[in-house]
Amino acid sequence: MFLFATTFFSENVKAQTSDTSAELKTLHSIYGFRFEKSSGQLQTFPEKNARLKQLLEIFYLRWKEIPVAFSPASNTYQQSLLKNLAELSKEKTPTHAVIYYQICTYLFFAEYHSSLGEPWSALKYAQKAYPLVVTSMDKNYTQPEFIFLKGLYLYYIEYYKQKNLFYRLALSPLRKGNKEDGLKILKRCADKKSMTQTEAKIYLAHILLHLEKKSDEALPYSKSLAESYPKNIKFAELYAENLIACKKYTDATTLVAQLEEQHSAYYSIPGHVLRGLIEEEYFHNAPKAKEAYLLAVKQELKPVEYFQKIARLRLKNW
Repeated sequence: MFLFATTFFSENVKAQTSDTSAELKTLHSIYGFRFEKSSGQLQTFPEKNARLKQLLEIFYLRWKEIPVAFSPASNTYQQSLLKNLAELSKEKTPTHAVIYYQICTYLFFAEYHSSLGEPWSALKYAQKAYPLVVTSMDKNYTQPEFIFLKGLYLYYIEYYKQKNLFYRLALSPLRKGNKEDGLKILKRCADKKSMTQTEAKIYLAHILLHLEKKSDEALPYSKSLAESYPKNIKFAELYAENLIACKKYTDATTLVAQLEEQHSAYYSIPGHVLRGLIEEEYFHNAPKAKEAYLLAVKQELKPVEYFQKIARLRLKNW
């Protein structure tokens, strides 16, 4: 799940729409799992872009070590976030870019603690971002990054209020949102070339597939991500899951095989679950489906508990 993922603010309007901008090229390399290339690209950033470079380095680590909260780089990631906040707090008159970098850093922290199952800590950092996000909404900042944030806020504040009592009580004092308006904004962001376009597609694929249960509407976004970044195994997983939800089983087969072959259980376990769904729902081969589900649950792995829950529920049928 891609919670609180954010992209990066460029005060150069041309850079937001140019495939040749240094920051956009670096982002494309990170999304494409070309980490050696992106590391080299980061080294070429001029000193005047030090703040942007620092946040991109965090973003690089977040993707390279996915799931970073459970990786050997976990402590390094935390320290990098703390360092970034400390550096940003030194700005006496924060620019729009600095404000955006602060929001990103708080939300990366919130994502980190959410993935660890620490809702209070996640909420603490989300609340730190809240006044900055609301101020940007009130002032109608026109940069694509702030428009993207507005879409996220409008959707997720209402989603989490409806999720459970904990979030409903914690978030009730905050400004109301509107899920429909949030989705409309995210769709506009996904259609317009900018630094936020890929993230908008990630969120739309996730929201429409998992939260709104509209797999057909999610499919163009997950397909675009997988085709634009064929080496990104996380996007392959999302697209394969989306295809199966749309009952396009044969189209998902190659992607599922790619996941199953990964050495990391973070990817192979979802692959086994998706294989089980294909065997059960398409081929009606219960023994093979059961075998795949058992492979998925033979070890506990918190980062993929969503998929393991699916496998356990299916295994109850036998």
